[in-house]
Amino acid sequence: MKKVICLLLSVLILTTMNCTALAASKGIGVEPGQAMPDFTVSLTDGTTATLSEVLKEKDLVVLNIFATWCGPCEIEFPDMEKVYEANSDRMEIISVSADPDDTMEMVADYKASHALSFPMGLAGDALSFLNLSGYPTTIFVTRDGTVGFIKTGAFVEEGAFEEKVKIFLSADYDGSTLPTEEAHSYILQILALIVGAMVLLVIGRWRLFVKAGMPGWYSLIPVLSTYKEFALGWKGWISILSIFCQIGSFVVLFLGSHANWEIICSLVLIIVYLVIRLLESVKLAKAFGKGIVTGILLTFFQSLGRLGLSLAKTEYSGPAA
Repeated sequence: MKKVICLLLSVLILTTMNCTALAASKGIGVEPGQAMPDFTVSLTDGTTATLSEVLKEKDLVVLNIFATWCGPCEIEFPDMEKVYEANSDRMEIISVSADPDDTMEMVADYKASHALSFPMGLAGDALSFLNLSGYPTTIFVTRDGTVGFIKTGAFVEEGAFEEKVKIFLSADYDGSTLPTEEAHSYILQILALIVGAMVLLVIGRWRLFVKAGMPGWYSLIPVLSTYKEFALGWKGWISILSIFCQIGSFVVLFLGSHANWEIICSLVLIIVYLVIRLLESVKLAKAFGKGIVTGILLTFFQSLGRLGLSLAKTEYSGPAA
């Protein structure tokens, strides 16, 4: 069994590495150091913007591709506007929606409602040479028409956009490029790690249930494997409550407006979840002859903790009181 587990661990590590490599190898059709294909896009004021013409007057063109419904796009626009106001004599931001459902009127309303002064419009077919993986995508084009930097995903950290602009507008700028920053690569890595953790958790639970004389397939059902035998009272319903608290905290945190009461609510839910999880983990540890320290480790390192406990030379002694 241990050989099988080691094999599965190796597969998980290789899978994570492959997902990372796949994310890093994906491109959008242009790369830093390449010449940016010329394009002409329509703007909300009825004019057009052609890259080659803009570069005759500006040292830097930032092509920002967004969608009016895109939340991350909305987050980065205030910083972009601030930087643009301070450097509009030397740089141009051309922000265009590539969403086919967006209309010029929608983009115009969006620009007005967000008080944005840089040119905005529709990408249309002008940017068909790009393979967009999501919104926003931002491309920095230097004065000689070279792609200097690509960012897939939003500039969420305050000052991150300004930092990149300063590099290309610096008097010491030597024409070098910056490596592409791909937000989706982190997403793939996180997903790979989550899948890996879930597999390890199932393996650990399976062995723990077998040790306790119960069917190993219980480990394939997350709710069953939390309230069967090792759970707190109410015939396991407290465990299910903890799961709802965990889900609720993430829903409030990621889908809410981040008001103070929502943040407090999310914190309360996650604290309730952790308290219940801690009590259950201590109970599980005691059932296998381990102490409170092991229970605490099981709380915060569920996948590795349960796998380690299942591989350890422990004997099941029944539910702890």
